[in-house]
Amino acid sequence: MADSTKSVIKLRKLKEKRLLWLEEKLDRDIRGYDHIVQYRDNHTVYLKSDWVDENIQIIIIKHNYEVNKVKTMKIKDFKKWEREEVDNEIK
Repeated sequence: MADSTKSVIKLRKLKEKRLLWLEEKLDRDIRGYDHIVQYRDNHTVYLKSDWVDENIQIIIIKHNYEVNKVKTMKIKDFKKWEREEVDNEIK
């Protein structure tokens, strides 16, 4: 029982870290562009205006795809260094 609880905690932390990393990556990717984006509660992003550079649209589509992919990931789907980092935090 303890292992299943530990694995649930580990998966939750892995997902939180990945979502935080994706948010920081999005911020770096769209820096310098004129844009207005809004975060939803599920960590996806949408544009506040229809007039926006095509590059930003592509960046946002890729970001939302990655965020939705994280929701279905299992522990084995994360990179080894991510799993080790979370293991060290949980101990």
